Amino acid sequence: MFDFLAPAGAPAPQQKVETRPRAVAAWLDRLPFASPVETAQQLAMALYALNRHALDADDRYALLALYRPALARAAAGLEAQLADTGVPPHAQQRQIGALLRELHVEHSRGYKQVLSTNPKRFGRTSPKRIGDAAARLMAALRDVQAACHLTRTPLPAGLWQEMHQLHAFVQASNLADGAADDAPPASLAYRQALLLALADPPHMSHAEFVHTRLYLEQFARLAQLRPLAAPSPRGFAIRTDGDRAPTHVAANPGEGKLWLDTDALCRHLHDTAARLRSGETPRGIGLPAGMEGETSLTLMKRLLRQWSPGMQRAFKRYATTGSSVQVVAGVSAIHRLLEGETPAPQPDAEEAGSLPIRDVGVLTAAPIVVNTTRWTVDNDSASGLALSGTPDAPLNLKVGDPLALRADDAADWSLGVIRWLRMRDERVIELGVERLAPQVQPVWVRPLRGARQAGQEAALFVPGLAALKQPDRLLLPHHLYQAGMDAEVWRAPQPFTLTFGRRLEQTPSFDLIDFTVFGGEQP
Repeated sequence: MFDFLAPAGAPAPQQKVETRPRAVAAWLDRLPFASPVETAQQLAMALYALNRHALDADDRYALLALYRPALARAAAGLEAQLADTGVPPHAQQRQIGALLRELHVEHSRGYKQVLSTNPKRFGRTSPKRIGDAAARLMAALRDVQAACHLTRTPLPAGLWQEMHQLHAFVQASNLADGAADDAPPASLAYRQALLLALADPPHMSHAEFVHTRLYLEQFARLAQLRPLAAPSPRGFAIRTDGDRAPTHVAANPGEGKLWLDTDALCRHLHDTAARLRSGETPRGIGLPAGMEGETSLTLMKRLLRQWSPGMQRAFKRYATTGSSVQVVAGVSAIHRLLEGETPAPQPDAEEAGSLPIRDVGVLTAAPIVVNTTRWTVDNDSASGLALSGTPDAPLNLKVGDPLALRADDAADWSLGVIRWLRMRDERVIELGVERLAPQVQPVWVRPLRGARQAGQEAALFVPGLAALKQPDRLLLPHHLYQAGMDAEVWRAPQPFTLTFGRRLEQTPSFDLIDFTVFGGEQP
């Protein structure tokens, strides 16, 4: 029998542990599901006490079945509240993230005890009960992994070791493919966890992460696990010794390793991306509900790269010693920062009379001081750099946010974008930045949608690089772009008009586009 350690600690003497099924069911029905945080707190406290209470394995198994629907509902509510969470999170978002992780950890501990106490019926071990508990435990461990990635926090020590060992146990017991009523087989949940790790969640936006989980729920079965001795054209060697997550780095031959065959999965991703490009809808080609929008196409391309072997860095990274950079994040903050060094546009009397009051105020007010944060440069390369720091204030950083960077006060501000993001612990943040341009300038953009009175929007002008045959570009707030739309742009010393061209890049924070000038002086 698989041997798990029982959770440490015991409930306080005054804390009552309810173990009567009818009473537990009635209490669960009364939970305030309209408040996911309050519901999750009550569930976490109850599961904590239950996991530290001596109980027969059959009774514990029956009680956990009662808890599952309420737990799933509360966890979904917490995840919805984390949709806009940045790094470092605000106090309330930090509490919600910690509560989500605790809920899944206590859920997994319950099934660990069901397995470790060796349930028996009539003196014989029940394979069906063990298989069901193993499948639910693997799904609960996978949910702990997902909750940590969702909140960009480190995985608990030993999590991968437990998943590797549990998979080895169900394989040896011929229980790997036994399905529970509302949980995937243990082997499938294990493959979902492996694929999620290989998808590199720190590089994902929140929407991409949610879409990836939806995709894996339906299509992870296309990936297969087999002995390392029988590799396929596409796949990864999985080390199962120790507390190791799967990586894109090939493992050395040896004992205790598996081969994750991703050939069929990658072919499905390739076909799905082709059909999306041809104009078919996500629902029309069988993607799960919730995978609508442009995110689906970009995600299919990304996952195809991640789940195909042979990924390599384009440029070698070099460790740095003692260097740091100043950073400002976000389109509007960068615009305010740079505008302090550039005269703001002054509308003439006719324009000022037609502008909304808020726009006149924006154009004539004194520049707002923008606070910068200083980050340590951990390593550097031709394409980007890795930073770490402990900012005191919540910055709400997200993957895809634009950054202005400079090494010191005498240097020019350059433009970058956050490509990956994670928290090393409760305070230390690590992020990867790709360089976009060595210079950037503030501009005001007024969309011309048939009414010249439309409000002006803060945006960034990205000068081109002749050596790279790179044209001038505009970095717009994500809500502003529309292909072929005309716009008036004010960039010192005078305005010009242009037509929005191709979208070169899209993130949740901005659109990077090219353009064609047709009025005013060429920028």
